[in-house]
Amino acid sequence: MILSTQIKEVLAHIENIEIPDNTLSPQEQGRAFYEQFILLAGKKEEVYQTQEQTITTENNQIPIRIYRPNNEEQLPVIIYFHGGWFNAGSLNTHDTPLRQLANVTQTLIIAIDYALAPEHPFPKGVNDCELATRWIIDHTSSLGINVNKIFIAGDSAGGALATTITRKLRHKISAQILIYPVTDNKMTTSSWSTYQNGPILNLKGAIEAWQWYLPDTSNHTNIDAIPLLADDLEDLPPTFIAIAEHDPLKDEAYAYAEKLKQFNTPVYTHYYEDTIHGFFQMGAFINAFKDLLKDISTFTNSIQ
Repeated sequence: MILSTQIKEVLAHIENIEIPDNTLSPQEQGRAFYEQFILLAGKKEEVYQTQEQTITTENNQIPIRIYRPNNEEQLPVIIYFHGGWFNAGSLNTHDTPLRQLANVTQTLIIAIDYALAPEHPFPKGVNDCELATRWIIDHTSSLGINVNKIFIAGDSAGGALATTITRKLRHKISAQILIYPVTDNKMTTSSWSTYQNGPILNLKGAIEAWQWYLPDTSNHTNIDAIPLLADDLEDLPPTFIAIAEHDPLKDEAYAYAEKLKQFNTPVYTHYYEDTIHGFFQMGAFINAFKDLLKDISTFTNSIQ
């Protein structure tokens, strides 16, 4: 494995992260560690407007953050689910790249702060994402959204959530954007063998993440949790898939792309050399981040 200078700088930063509070639970330590990735994204860009809001139902509250790139009406929207192995990540961990995504695509971005495992195992996170998406669709007029350009997106574990929500709401979704998505829980691919010790993701952490997310073994083959097992993939919208070179999830992302093609879904895969898992959050170091933003913009602009 030959890593670029950019990647080595990222890994050096990560190796120096310290979480001094020993009273934190394992999941809390993981979340605190992940929050330190924010520095890798660089300076926060200004956007025309940001709004904090909470979607409230009888039994639920889901925080969201809205990034508005301009004051135009009827904007396209990207509904975004963050990564973090289903047990970490927040509105803050992805704030910097989502600001840049809003500016480059000139698209309204709505980030969803769904519930995390292990406190809230599957299907709570999926249900939060679906509820939030349905709420957004029901409020397109007041939010200033073009109903013909509703995109679902997510990175890593958020990519898995994005596939499920797109599948459930396929006739209301214009396209999906998957950034190095999680699609399988077997972890037996060649790329998992190659990168089982990292960088960024490792097999031990992956096994723990799946155990936290799917403690009920009856869900280990649930298609709402494992995208690659789904066979009801007819009539899905065009799909953009970003794949990182040095990533254990690489092969399962390609596998999901091939499965979509079997159902005649238009699929656009983009392979980014000299990248690692998580580079969407590493724009201050990884140059390919800007290429990814441009490619997403080209893709969303192509959707009629």
